[in-house]
Amino acid sequence: MPIHPDTHAEITREWQEYSAERERAARSAALATKYEAQDTRPPLSMQPFRRRMAELHRRIEARHLACARLHELHARRLQRWLAAGRSAVRPVFMAAVAQQLGVDSAAITLFGPQREELLVATSDRTARAAHDLEMTIGEGPARDVLDGKEFVLVTAADLVERWPLYGPAVADLGIRSVIAVPLHSSILLGAMCAFAGRTDLDAAVAPVAGRVADALANAVLLAPDRADPDDLTLYGALFDDADYLSNVHQAAGKVAVQYACDINAALALLRARAFTAGVPVDEISRRVVEEGYRLW
Repeated sequence: MPIHPDTHAEITREWQEYSAERERAARSAALATKYEAQDTRPPLSMQPFRRRMAELHRRIEARHLACARLHELHARRLQRWLAAGRSAVRPVFMAAVAQQLGVDSAAITLFGPQREELLVATSDRTARAAHDLEMTIGEGPARDVLDGKEFVLVTAADLVERWPLYGPAVADLGIRSVIAVPLHSSILLGAMCAFAGRTDLDAAVAPVAGRVADALANAVLLAPDRADPDDLTLYGALFDDADYLSNVHQAAGKVAVQYACDINAALALLRARAFTAGVPVDEISRRVVEEGYRLW
C-alpha cells in the first residue's frame, strides 16, 4: 500500500508547486517576449536564432502551465476529499491527469533500457487493470509507444483489430477508447495512456495529451528542484501513489536463476504463466517471491 504524507501538508505542497510552476511559466514567457520583440532588429542574421529561442521558451511556458494545472487540480481534489470527511477514495495525482485529459482513467508506465517496466502509476482500478492486461499479454498502447508510435488513438471496434488479445480484454473493462503518447525528455522515459468509456474522442485530443505528457516527463518526473543533487529518491504526489513493481523484479531474478536465462526471458516466462493462469503478472510474481512458486 502507498504511504501518503499528511493530507494538509500535501495540499500545502501542491499549492506551492502550483505557484512555483506559474512563476517558471512567467519567466519563460518573459524570455519569449524579449526574443519576439527583437525579431526584426539588426542584424538580420540573428533572426533564425531569435525565432528558435522564442519558440523554445513558448514551449517551456506551456509545459510549466500544464504542470501548474495538474498541481492545482490535485490540490482541489484533495481539499474536496478532506472537506467531505474522507468518506470517498483518496484522490491520487493521476486522477488529476485524467481530468486534465478529459478521460475517465489514466496511467503512466516508465521503462528501463531493456524495455522492462520500472514503475506504474494509475488513476483508478480501471487504469491499473488495463496496465496489468498489457503487462501480461505483451501488447497494447504503451508497447506501441515503445515501438516508436508518437500518438496512439484507438476506438470502438478498432480495439480488437489493433490488439487481438488486449483489445477484447480492455473492452470487457468498459473501455471504448485508448490514447497513448510517449514521455520524452532527453530519452524516451515511458508512456502515458488514457482510457475512456466513450467513442467520440478524436485526434483533436493530441495537443492536450502532448502537453500533459511533456509536463509529466520534464516537470513532474524530472523535478527541477532537489535539496541534494545526489539524492536519487523520487519525490512528489505522483510517486506517493506509484507502484515500483518490486515483486516483479524480484521474481524475475529468481526465475532467471531457476531457469538459467536472462532477465528479459524471465519476464517473458512470468508473463506467459500469468496469461495461462488468468491472473496479473504481479500476482504470479508475489507467489514466486513469497511462496517459492515455480512456474513449471
